Amino acid sequence: MSTTSDAPTATTGRRFLSDQQVAYFETFGYLKIPGLFADDVDRLSAGFEAVFAENDKWVTNEELHYEQTRTIIPAFITKDERLHQLLEDERVVGVVTSLIGQHYEYAESDGNVFSCDTSWHSDIYAAPLHQYHLKLSFYLDPLQADTGAIRFIPGTNHHESTYARTLRRDLNTPTTVVETFGVPSQEIPSWPVETVPGDLVIWNFRTVHGSFGGGERRRLFSINFREVADPATGA
Repeated sequence: MSTTSDAPTATTGRRFLSDQQVAYFETFGYLKIPGLFADDVDRLSAGFEAVFAENDKWVTNEELHYEQTRTIIPAFITKDERLHQLLEDERVVGVVTSLIGQHYEYAESDGNVFSCDTSWHSDIYAAPLHQYHLKLSFYLDPLQADTGAIRFIPGTNHHESTYARTLRRDLNTPTTVVETFGVPSQEIPSWPVETVPGDLVIWNFRTVHGSFGGGERRRLFSINFREVADPATGA
């Protein structure tokens, strides 16, 4: 989806996304809103760099990332007020309530510097399948299909379908993709979501995704939300 010009604002009942955008997201498992934070790029980039300069980092070289380098800082946005205030930003609140409803909670954040590819996977760790989880991703560098833009396999957010379950099984190990399908991971049918700083990418935790062809130091921070399993108790 390329525009939000016809969407109600977050202040009108906090319904921010249009019916068409919600349908797109619920069907395919992701959505891009171009330029939603275009006026905030300098502030968000400054906050990102400050957190990375001032805090301990995890450096990983996992099979998921082809044993290349990913640097991550958890609990990211709470470490700088320029980022932390996003939790109350009407655009963030509007997006989340449009997709989850009023009964949601903040489910942490992370900041990343990628100098690696990312093989196909869905985000399941610490996110029970029965509970709806949503990710808002802020990419701080221009990314195209061949330079590390995130790619989604549409429809895999319907995680209990045979299609999604089969893909999670058969794409789970990067080294076996060619053996199983006869093509390298980057040739698996998918849709690249190219971005420039200021775009917002929203996606369901269950949507299978990856990234290929990126260079050094691709910056991303994400904010996670989830439905409250029992609104009456908050549990």
